[in-house]
Amino acid sequence: MKVLKEGMWKRPLEAADLLERKGCDNFTLLEDNIKTGGRLYEIWWYSYQDKNHILAKGKLFPYPLHFFLLEKGDTFEVTHFKQYIETGKIKEQDSVLFQQTGF
Repeated sequence: MKVLKEGMWKRPLEAADLLERKGCDNFTLLEDNIKTGGRLYEIWWYSYQDKNHILAKGKLFPYPLHFFLLEKGDTFEVTHFKQYIETGKIKEQDSVLFQQTGF
């Protein structure tokens, strides 16, 4: 997972409208009220140019926006975003995609 872009939006903004304007037709709200770093966020998954992304949008003005790219094999948990906000670092991803169980 890597950070693509971050910034503050200073006008009223609905994440679904932003994603539609960007050309995304496949997106979903993952979490609606995540509190971290003294702010409330909503977390969205979306597909853009056949790649998976995460948008974390602050719920209060000014609206912080954090765009992340999920690279092949990456997983995303809300705790990863919380850790990023608190430390400025993204959690290292495990490279094991499948582990045979022996049956």
